[in-house]
Amino acid sequence: MELARAFDTLGLDPGASVQEVEAAYRRLCDDFDARIGRVTSLALRDRYAAARAELEAARAAAIQVAGQTVRASGQEDPHTRSWDVLGLQAGASPLEVASAYVSLCEELDRELDSAPTEALRRRCLEARAEIDAAYQLCAAAPLAESGEAQTPPSGYETQMAPAAFEARQPEPPPEPAPAAIEIVTDPAPVPTRRRRRRPLRRFGAFAFTLLIACAATLGYGWTTKAEWFQLVKRVLPLPPAPALVEAQSAAEYLRRRVVEERRDIEQRADVASQRVDQLQAASYAETEPEARHRAEVALEQAQSRTNLASRLRDLTERHVFSSSALAEAYGRMELGAELAEAGEPDRAIAAYSEARSHLEATLESLDEAESALGVRSEALAARDAWIALAASAGLEPGAAIRDGGTRLEAGDRLLEEGNFAGATPELRSASQHFRTALDEGRRILAEERERAEAEARNAPPEEEAEQLASNGSPPETNGSHGGREAVLASVSPGERADVKLVAIPAGAFLYGCNGLVEQDCADSEPAGRRTQVDAFRIDRTEVRVSEYKHCVDAGVCAAPATGGGCNWENPGRGDHPVNCIAWEQASAYCGWVGKRLPTEQEWEKAARGTDGRTYPWGNVRASCEVAVMSEGGSGGCGRSSTAPVGSLERGRSPYGLFDMAGNVLEWTVSLHESGSGARVLRGGSWQNGAGFMRSSHREGASPKLRHESVGLRCAEGAVVAENGAS
Repeated sequence: MELARAFDTLGLDPGASVQEVEAAYRRLCDDFDARIGRVTSLALRDRYAAARAELEAARAAAIQVAGQTVRASGQEDPHTRSWDVLGLQAGASPLEVASAYVSLCEELDRELDSAPTEALRRRCLEARAEIDAAYQLCAAAPLAESGEAQTPPSGYETQMAPAAFEARQPEPPPEPAPAAIEIVTDPAPVPTRRRRRRPLRRFGAFAFTLLIACAATLGYGWTTKAEWFQLVKRVLPLPPAPALVEAQSAAEYLRRRVVEERRDIEQRADVASQRVDQLQAASYAETEPEARHRAEVALEQAQSRTNLASRLRDLTERHVFSSSALAEAYGRMELGAELAEAGEPDRAIAAYSEARSHLEATLESLDEAESALGVRSEALAARDAWIALAASAGLEPGAAIRDGGTRLEAGDRLLEEGNFAGATPELRSASQHFRTALDEGRRILAEERERAEAEARNAPPEEEAEQLASNGSPPETNGSHGGREAVLASVSPGERADVKLVAIPAGAFLYGCNGLVEQDCADSEPAGRRTQVDAFRIDRTEVRVSEYKHCVDAGVCAAPATGGGCNWENPGRGDHPVNCIAWEQASAYCGWVGKRLPTEQEWEKAARGTDGRTYPWGNVRASCEVAVMSEGGSGGCGRSSTAPVGSLERGRSPYGLFDMAGNVLEWTVSLHESGSGARVLRGGSWQNGAGFMRSSHREGASPKLRHESVGLRCAEGAVVAENGAS
């Protein structure tokens, strides 16, 4: 390599000393080694390695030139190489020389022990000899400068004995040779120096020997005495295998889930039973008929939930929690723990896997049991609904009902046997048969109702027929003619009760919110149940303004409130329902015409019939096509007021009654549970949305309320026990 390039590679100027070359070389080597170690690019690492090799060549060339320069100048110090070998500055103290010598000897011993080839060992021994020579020269340097000499300790094992460097008064030494350092032998005995002990090396050798002995012992036990080896494995605190830990954790998790499911089933049964006890006590304490009726409805629902929870607990205790599969699972888990403790992880994992399979089957059986009982509840609800419909309409059981009963019996039999997976399809089929029968019954009733309504439309009204029979001319109708309200003919007290009445037959009907078809039942609405009502008659339409005016003119009824949305004294509202009247005014009017206000049970039966429909016209959601209501933020279907009574023929009830949903809320004789004499309002108004149009919707209001959304219709006939009219 060119000399200029060599010095440039080392970052030095030409003519640098050997020490400067070595210092620059070591610094650059450290930098290249660090770079090669941290880069990941193979291309960059190859180039760093090439630069490292070039650095070696540059060092050799620079040292050769620096050595030649020193020799040519005649300034080479014979001790320079010795100080460099020991890594010290010239003139270092004897303590520093001895310390550096001991450190270098220990390093050479380590390198010699780890040398893999004989050639490398020879290099180490040569370096050892050079270090010994350098130490002898450097240790004697201070003595030579002071004119004294002492025999340096031979060998690297010397310790720093104080006598090695003590000055004494020697005899005048002979003239030393110019090219060598004369070593004067001290006739006094040299104190014996002990070899430096190396406790770490001895401890490492001892540990290695002990490890070899343990390995040999374990190998002998493994091959000759397996039971002894298993005993050793049990005693030694070895960590468990990951597969064993995973299998044990999975089985334990499933076991806890089974325990929690059992506790949850028991708690549900207990809570349901406590709820029944509370409702029974509340039912006995009620004195008001309506409050007691509501308590009985709530009690009936709670008893149904209690029966379901108790049935689930009974079936799971008999067929799941007491099953042999669950007992086998617990036994396998105990066996797995014993095998793991005995040091047999493979067999322990197999035991835990079997336990996990049994526990998973147990949880699946619990889900199947709960699902089967849920389907059975749906089937029973559909069957009870059909029975109620058939009782009120006189329907006979058909093939669907008979097939549903057969499927229900088969499902119950499978449940008792613990075959939950097989029971679910049978119970689901039974539910489908009952629902089919229920839909068929409703269809038959709808056809009969449509036929009856068609016959009623084709027949002349009762009032018209009577007047035609008496004088041969049609009666006057209530309405506006040319902007002037028609004047009603006077009605005798004997005839007042027969005006526009519709007969409602005796029998049971679904009273309250029908959970089968309704989704937004309010808390104030009782749960749907069959209720018996005696025969009665009720007005076909709401009481008109023109009709109520006769009572006011007779001095019996007080005039309604006026202003705002009130129809009283509002021109052109004679055919609209009278509103803005209090409960006493409504009761007084019905009494004046020989009638009374209906109970809320009578009102609801007249509104929805006996088939459990949601609205008077069926189960189709309310709209302005069938009810005078608030739709799209506009009251009265865009009128911002009521509409003439009977204006929406499509919204009639099963008995042909108009405006049983919408137009105005209607007072009933029934007391509301809120107390303070509040009365029940039914039917929704022109200011309410679709949810208020449901036939089961009810509200409570003070008897003194006079509002634009409240009116009335009257009834006559049987009076039930809850009649609270004053």
